[in-house]
Amino acid sequence: MTSKATNGRKAVLIGLDGASWKLLDGFIDRGVMPTLGRLREEGAHGPLWSVVPPMTATAWTAFQTGKGPGKHGIYDWTEPVPGSYLYRPIDSTRIQSRTLFEQLSERGARVATVNLPLTYPARPINGIAVGDMLTPAKDVPGFTHPASFKAELDRIVPDYVIDTHLTESEDDVLPFLGRLHAMLEGRGTLVRTLMEQEPWDVFCTVWVEMDRMQHCLWHIFDPTHPHHDARLAAKYEAPILDIYRLIDTRVAEMIERRPADSNVIFLSDHGFGPCRYKVFLNTWLGQEGFLKFREGGRERRNGLHKVRGVLGRAGVDTRKLLDFAKRFGGDRVLRMGDELSRFATDIDWEHTQAFCHGTNSVRINLKGREPRGSVDPKDYDRVVEEVRQRLLAMRDPEGNRIITRVERRDRLYEGPEVHGAADLLIAGHDDSVWFYYSEGDVPSEVFEKSGWASGNHEPDGLFLGWGPDFAPGTHIADANIVDILPTLFATLGVPIPDDIDGRVLHEVFARTTPSLWTEARRFAGAAGPVRDAATDRAIEERLRGLGYLQ
Repeated sequence: MTSKATNGRKAVLIGLDGASWKLLDGFIDRGVMPTLGRLREEGAHGPLWSVVPPMTATAWTAFQTGKGPGKHGIYDWTEPVPGSYLYRPIDSTRIQSRTLFEQLSERGARVATVNLPLTYPARPINGIAVGDMLTPAKDVPGFTHPASFKAELDRIVPDYVIDTHLTESEDDVLPFLGRLHAMLEGRGTLVRTLMEQEPWDVFCTVWVEMDRMQHCLWHIFDPTHPHHDARLAAKYEAPILDIYRLIDTRVAEMIERRPADSNVIFLSDHGFGPCRYKVFLNTWLGQEGFLKFREGGRERRNGLHKVRGVLGRAGVDTRKLLDFAKRFGGDRVLRMGDELSRFATDIDWEHTQAFCHGTNSVRINLKGREPRGSVDPKDYDRVVEEVRQRLLAMRDPEGNRIITRVERRDRLYEGPEVHGAADLLIAGHDDSVWFYYSEGDVPSEVFEKSGWASGNHEPDGLFLGWGPDFAPGTHIADANIVDILPTLFATLGVPIPDDIDGRVLHEVFARTTPSLWTEARRFAGAAGPVRDAATDRAIEERLRGLGYLQ
């Protein structure tokens, strides 16, 4: 049936979380992923450049909105709680823009999304939505849209698995791969059913399994990794490759179920590569004199963390103590809220100029903005530049400089949400190091061998366009993740908002596709279910199990 909301075409969006051609080209050449190999040859492809830094939540939101974080407002998995040093997990309600699915729904198009990061809680759309890894459990409000679809999901896949934790030991490698297999089987059943039985104009799903493997198993399947273990490779390479084969099978099933005249766009949120070291920025800031730890802070933190656990099990949300403090002006209560934070307790804030709580980021402890700020606004530029220069001079244990670019937030991002970013961002660095912000214990050493955290995000993800509108054999070198929305809309004949950051990738088309521009209304954020302490803790544990929080 031809849709009046588009030009009659349908589109399939297939997300391969953490995929890059640098890795998958080798698997294609070995015959592990024949479907993807065929589509690569028959379509237009190239790297897809991610956001800076290349982080999952920020990148998938850039895809959904066609905008950078300065406009959509998502910078990390967590955000600061105003008036404190506490941080809380983000979700879809924090996206400060309409998504492509909302815009298509407003035109009357029917859409479906499955497991797209930053879609929990589900924002109202014309169609079906099934939440992502931020969903704390299947039975929470907002996991599906409409809510009534939850019963249908249980009927289709009674044992549907949202996500799993990473592995950190050899004993868990095979169980971990088994969990990934179960995710692929259950999600595959759901996707096949929805594509066959639901009416849709645009269908989107994200397969996250290769990202999960690459974070913790890279040292097994990559013989060039500095910590490669040949014994583990001989034992586990075959079952690891089986997961890649199964992903390729899921892709083939989606291609088979699309209408013959529809376009298919593959994308990833970022690329991947080997990780040599974890780098603990708060430890480094302490050694450089920008951050001061309290004497006896660790013992105090451990004791107060136990108190927080007791309060949490009793249903008391320690973050709400901050609201109480702000309401009644109780500075002592405000400080108590910070003390109950796993992050804040170790730090002597009155003598701290800068701290890290976010991916590749440094925040200045500014008077008037931070609750116990120590940096006078007149000294802000000087401190920012001192931290920036010291970061650029950082060297790894072998004496190599590892950071090539550090930017102030207002020089890296633009838009109404720039204020939500950290003051300084590490925008270019040796991809084999991973900057941690030590949400829990702050290690005593700056550098730590990666161990089972052996894979790391890189900026060059994956783009592939296949179908009647895409020119076979075309290679593109400069596609950006914010370009996917306007390129998709161009193939559908849908007007393109004029407030986005992306462009139409005209060079990948087999024929001229008109670029249509129209005025877009700004969306201030979706209303979602009331957040409580148990939900935040569940989301934090999911992020911790995936290695995003410590």
